[in-house]
Amino acid sequence: AEQRFRYTRPIVAGDELVGTLSVTGVRAVGKGAMVTSEAEITDASGAHVVTATSILLVGGDE
Repeated sequence: AEQRFRYTRPIVAGDELVGTLSVTGVRAVGKGAMVTSEAEITDASGAHVVTATSILLVGGDE
């Protein structure tokens, strides 16, 4: 598993944030898959705050 974060500004207490998650890639690995997703987080005004990219290994049937 891997995660990366690219901040436009710091997140502070009281922020109202909205996230949109997209699956940006799926690659077969053995009986499972490696899934890449990207979350775009904005504040209440719609301004970009952070982009979070995650790569997860999802298991298949055992």
